[in-house]
Amino acid sequence: MVKSWDIWDFPNNFYVLLKKDTHNKFFNEMFNEYGGKRPYARLLGIQQGWMKHYWRRYFKKNGKRYVQYTPLWVFKWSCNTNHLKELIEKGIDKIRVRAGTPLNYNQLKLPIKECPELYRIVAHLIGDGFAGKRKVPYYANTCKELRQQFKKDIQIFGKIKTYERTPNTTPCVMFPKLISDILKYIFNIEFTRPTKLPKDIFNASKECKSAFLQALYDDEGTSINLALAMSNRKLVYQIKRLLKDINIKTTKIYNSTNKKMFILKINPKYYSSFKKEVNFLHPNKIKNLEFALKTIERNKIQRTRPLDWTRREIITKLQLKPRTSLEMANKLSLTIGGLYHHLKFLESEGIIKRGGYKNKIIWTIF
Repeated sequence: MVKSWDIWDFPNNFYVLLKKDTHNKFFNEMFNEYGGKRPYARLLGIQQGWMKHYWRRYFKKNGKRYVQYTPLWVFKWSCNTNHLKELIEKGIDKIRVRAGTPLNYNQLKLPIKECPELYRIVAHLIGDGFAGKRKVPYYANTCKELRQQFKKDIQIFGKIKTYERTPNTTPCVMFPKLISDILKYIFNIEFTRPTKLPKDIFNASKECKSAFLQALYDDEGTSINLALAMSNRKLVYQIKRLLKDINIKTTKIYNSTNKKMFILKINPKYYSSFKKEVNFLHPNKIKNLEFALKTIERNKIQRTRPLDWTRREIITKLQLKPRTSLEMANKLSLTIGGLYHHLKFLESEGIIKRGGYKNKIIWTIF
């Protein structure tokens, strides 16, 4: 069953501004039920002065009048019937965090549903994201394609405005704090120095797990040897468990040389499985993974070909025209290292010779 979350699942410290007619209906109903402003305030555990601010929808400070939002927890406590919940849901005008810019409620697409895009956002915030208590959250990455995908994914929340800044050298996608606060709350995780993956990901669909892992490897992984390094061991252990869930085998977790990072590698036998089930969105990492897969195939061919056959093929191809080492390796589906000892043998026998220069050797027939 696909999970979903609505306004009643959001953090208690969110602030809500109701449309005026809904606002009046709600507070009149509360005052009638509980006997007035003072008894209702007492039941909520707040001062009567705050109750008056909420009821009036404004407060005054230094002679100026400001709009007063009502904490979401007030409605959670008060709305004990479907009638009241429907009244509030249909009557919300704006919603905000304490220090954030308000969002029009009709901008949000509720309920939020469990999907690959949702988990990809969460993984990016664990990887190259930031969501502190008071600052605007962001996703930072030099890869344009990943930033564009993040902007697209975040639209699952509705018509969400994003913008880019480059505070140092890395471009950042900035987005409303309300979004990161929702994610932290419903998944019970932190994005500043994260220590665990969201518990729900382990029970999510295979598509969600794959999208989550893809985002993590796009941010934190290397693509030639399919390694991932993070400073928190528990996080890496949970990633290993998640890879196992989709039948991808990994190495043991080990420390980096400086003991500051924990490293996990994909077993080379499962590179093709990784490509099929996870893969990358980062274009350079896609190319590197393709190169790694071709190298594995070349090594297989090299181990099964007869020695004489390979050397005859080298001679045959050089009789047609001179070639570089790289050209020969690609023609024979060999690695450079696997080709070199054949070239060196044929050179020592006086059959072929090298020319050109150091960085671009050209091989020819004697």
